Amino acid sequence: MKSKVAIHHLDTYGESEIEEGLRSLLTNLGGIEALIPSRTRKVLVKPNLVFPYSWDTGITVNLTLIAKLVQMIKRAGIEVIIGEGGGLEKFGRDSLKKIGAEKLAKELGVPLYDFKKGKRVKVKIAQGKKVKSVTVDRVVTECDFIISVAKLKTHCECLVSLSLKNMKGLLCSEKQRLRFHLLDVNHCLVDLNRVFKPKLAIVEGLIGLEGIGPLPPGRPVDLGLLIGGQDPVAVDAVCAKIMRLEPDQVKHIKLAAEAGLGTIDLGKIEIVGEKLEDVIPEHFETPPSSIEGISPYEKIQIVAGKPCSNCVIGLASYLHGYFPKELIEQATSEVRVLVGAKARIKGTGNEIAIGNCLRRYKGKLPYISGCPPASDHYGSLIEDGLRGKFIVNRDMVRSALDRFFQEP
Repeated sequence: MKSKVAIHHLDTYGESEIEEGLRSLLTNLGGIEALIPSRTRKVLVKPNLVFPYSWDTGITVNLTLIAKLVQMIKRAGIEVIIGEGGGLEKFGRDSLKKIGAEKLAKELGVPLYDFKKGKRVKVKIAQGKKVKSVTVDRVVTECDFIISVAKLKTHCECLVSLSLKNMKGLLCSEKQRLRFHLLDVNHCLVDLNRVFKPKLAIVEGLIGLEGIGPLPPGRPVDLGLLIGGQDPVAVDAVCAKIMRLEPDQVKHIKLAAEAGLGTIDLGKIEIVGEKLEDVIPEHFETPPSSIEGISPYEKIQIVAGKPCSNCVIGLASYLHGYFPKELIEQATSEVRVLVGAKARIKGTGNEIAIGNCLRRYKGKLPYISGCPPASDHYGSLIEDGLRGKFIVNRDMVRSALDRFFQEP
């Protein structure tokens, strides 16, 4: 039996248009009553509200879409909650409040959970390849039906952030998220979806994000699309095609298919609603295929040792948005930026280390602490290095840089 994926196109994004678009999408999949069994005790709607940015930036999900989905579930007589884990420790509940999710939940009369603040339980992953257990908010385990409402956007580490990637927001702690990156985030995402695979996946692509996402310097792109289905792997495969990628180019989607979590074979996917070929944009910029590629400058080289998204996003944002480009023409030296716990020093000169997981290089290299480190701190080091203001060897660093060894 083929996996069914529905695509609906909207021309405008008013409240009534979004409600009608969502209803049409779900009708093409059989209708909300057929999609959610009547025996369901509690539904978790897991939207991508990971950072405090409005939906039209291409970074978070449209709140009207969430509201209409929750209202449909409530009308079906099923208990529903909303939950998200936040992207950085400094966000979380403040992020949910800032973008209006807290107010929305109150208006809808449903609980809103910040998964980083609830009671935690450990869930075993019997068939996990990299991860044998995860710790989540207890309320997640009390829900027997998960709906992922993801954003159609790029991701500088995983290429895309869609339904499968959205489940990472269930994790309770930064420590656990960092572990995912050290072990290989793509494999870990598959293991997570072995136990928390959404039973309904909706991707909001009204305004998506292209370029180096999932934050700026990624750019919003108007697509006008809603995509959905009961097979999140198939949904993500179709979204990858819309983003002008082959599904097997995206490692975690390919691995999920190989693990039997769904299909990426477009020949085994029934697409209803819009035709796929009609909704693929003429241009859609995706991130570099490797983290090392996020630097647009030959004189600034990234040495990646399995860094987490937070460091990579910060570096990308600095290099593409805040770095003084005119400095490249004046540069007298190259700089190597070590990032991630497994990055290794070469001792060839002009190397810097950033992030708490590279604390072992403090005193050997110019080093900036933080999780993630502040870009204005390491930005100063990069700029000084390009100007030839320091030369670093294996064992020592000029004392003039001592100020950079302090905790921010």
